[in-house]
Amino acid sequence: MAAAPPKTILALLAILAYWLFFFGDELVSTVRLCRKSQDGSDLLNNTLLTDPNSTATAQHSKIDRTTVPLIMHRMWRDDSILQTSRNPELPANWTRAFNNCKQYQLRNWTTILWTDESMRSFIENHYPSFLPTYNSYPYPIQRVDAARYIILCHYGGVYLDLDVGCLQNKDLTDLLYSMEHLGKTVLMPQTQPIGFSNDVLFATKGSFFFKRLIDALPSKNKWYGSPYLTVLYSTGPMFLTLQYEKLSSARQKDILILPPKL
Repeated sequence: MAAAPPKTILALLAILAYWLFFFGDELVSTVRLCRKSQDGSDLLNNTLLTDPNSTATAQHSKIDRTTVPLIMHRMWRDDSILQTSRNPELPANWTRAFNNCKQYQLRNWTTILWTDESMRSFIENHYPSFLPTYNSYPYPIQRVDAARYIILCHYGGVYLDLDVGCLQNKDLTDLLYSMEHLGKTVLMPQTQPIGFSNDVLFATKGSFFFKRLIDALPSKNKWYGSPYLTVLYSTGPMFLTLQYEKLSSARQKDILILPPKL
């Protein structure tokens, strides 16, 4: 077998050095998470979701309110999803999911549709120091990711991606009462094989975890070698996951984990 040309070796070493310099902490943390998953340890053994049919639901009559406001936050680039006519630019399942959740407006819920314009205006008015970071993101999804964390910290409530719907025979308040019953301030879904997703998020107003996410966003705003990895680790699910991993065990217990089956 012929040896690799010296220029090829140097190029590979340069790429490796670049990754270790800019991506070292995230890479090491991800490997550790994978090892936890592979060795059979329970990454999420500090939090359990109470069965909505058990004690938490039984507490409904004893709890006057939940600490998570009944606000449902949705995001799209404009308000076209509110139009009654079918919008060909929107996948049919997104429109259907959005409309299915309108039922909660009849149950004392408030639905807020955040557009690109209203998100930027919100950042400008309430978090102007974050605006340079917000403007510097190369990909629109990074702004959407960052905005959802800031909005949930500011208002509290429930964030759902536009393709996440609501079933008529299930009530989101069951999850809120579970959080109340267990004394949790945040709920987020577990994903396989590791980590968490940011497509469904519940939070009390001013929760510590979302304050931590906001503080960490500027330092993670860098290039990670590809568009996919850049989004994943700067604002996306792995950003969320690694910030969770940095919490103390006591702070992790403030967070309720939604198992994949639910």
